[in-house]
Amino acid sequence: MQLDTPLRVLSADGDRAITRAVQRTVSNAVVESAETLAAARRALDGDDAYDCLVLGSAFPDGDGVSLLREIRAAGDDLPVVFLAPGDADHSVTELVDLDIDAYLAREEVLARATATADDAGGVDGAEDPLDSRVQRLARERHRTRDARETAEPVEEAVDTEWFIEDALDALDDVFYVYDREGKLVSWNERLSELTGLSDAELTGMSADAFFHEADRSAVERAVEEVMRTGTTVVEARLPTDDETLLFQLTGRRLTGPDGEVVGFCGVGRDITTRRQHEEQLAQQNERLGEFARVLSHDLRNPLSISMGFLNLEREANDSEHLERVATSLTRISDIVNDVLAAARSGRAVIDFAPVSLEAVARRAWNTVETGDATLVVESGATAHADPGRLQRLFENLFRNSVEHGSTGGRTPALTVRVTASPADETFAVEDDGFGIDAAVAARVFERGFTTSPEGTGFGLDIVRSLAEAHGWTVSVGSAATGGARFEFDGVEFADEDHRCQASAAGKRASNDS
Repeated sequence: MQLDTPLRVLSADGDRAITRAVQRTVSNAVVESAETLAAARRALDGDDAYDCLVLGSAFPDGDGVSLLREIRAAGDDLPVVFLAPGDADHSVTELVDLDIDAYLAREEVLARATATADDAGGVDGAEDPLDSRVQRLARERHRTRDARETAEPVEEAVDTEWFIEDALDALDDVFYVYDREGKLVSWNERLSELTGLSDAELTGMSADAFFHEADRSAVERAVEEVMRTGTTVVEARLPTDDETLLFQLTGRRLTGPDGEVVGFCGVGRDITTRRQHEEQLAQQNERLGEFARVLSHDLRNPLSISMGFLNLEREANDSEHLERVATSLTRISDIVNDVLAAARSGRAVIDFAPVSLEAVARRAWNTVETGDATLVVESGATAHADPGRLQRLFENLFRNSVEHGSTGGRTPALTVRVTASPADETFAVEDDGFGIDAAVAARVFERGFTTSPEGTGFGLDIVRSLAEAHGWTVSVGSAATGGARFEFDGVEFADEDHRCQASAAGKRASNDS
């Protein structure tokens, strides 16, 4: 059937990458975007009639599920394809109750869109699940609406039950429904995959029967709790043929039309990897804290004493040998300071203020041994940042440029530039030195990685940590001069009236709360 007007699709998501992925993936339709909940509401309340909504969950001004609730509360049956992040904690039961028409993982949408852009033929020539679902839902909506507007009789809408089943089977999580006797009556394919049991074997199983014997009593108590209070959350280990997995199990009580309790449903999420990462991170933080204490007390104190006695000796009997000792001790001191900064710089930034990039950059330049190198600051922009940590960031970048971008006696001398683009929310530090080899560019921010026999490998790791503490991202590339360029994205700049002072006060209040 040929449509008289093009399909209209609204892509609502707080992530621009998702919007671009939807526009790239969905064919034969006009795809418009909304990056905030307010913009999505305006679009849906306007005169434009949309045939499908591709909805994300996270927006800067709220949760996408709240918009879905508003749509359904208004009686709108607009088809909705929900894009859930990998760490989504939305209740699948609630999404089903809100009549979502398809449920896809946003990471998969991004990955397939990227692959399709690289290969015009698509991913292995397969039909894209986002495109196929949007096309099917939008066409049905379009035809139904056209039929209503022309007062022509239309057939009963296609039964969407299989959409819901398809969505549940696509989940990486386990979905389950138990009756009021605590017997399993419905589930998705993920449970069958994990247990290797047939439908006949799964039917009627109790919740505790799946899990490690030591965890069964906790699961039994959780079942009693959900039937009594309406909700529950419990963790339990699930033995499989390959390994034992740790699951977080949620439950929500189900009631019939007359208010009678008929059972409960819920989702089981594999948190094995997350828990392992949490334990590893705790161990690493403990070791890092101990390492920082050793550096701060056990190494710094004898180092300071050595420097003091060396200075006294040089006043009476200086020599080339003592100068080399002084150079080595200074180097040790620099390493200690860098390691301590790396151990401590991951704490959240709490002292935002409008600061001049030029002033902070020049202050940092004066604290670094720069030799014959020259600093050029090509921006008078004011950024919203922590002044002390921003200076530390510049110091490490300048030291990296001087140490790795040039060699002694280089002609002409190295030039380091600081630029900014408030419109793009970026600033950059670049030099006209030797640049960074593409083969190692991806590793320069790794802690301990260095290409210099005298390097510590902590300088650029500190830069990355300080950027992330501000909420920025940092990338490395080549400058137009062939040298290295470090660009920082997501930077908030003050306008001429320094309005970001109010924003800074708000952020400080938020961080202090």
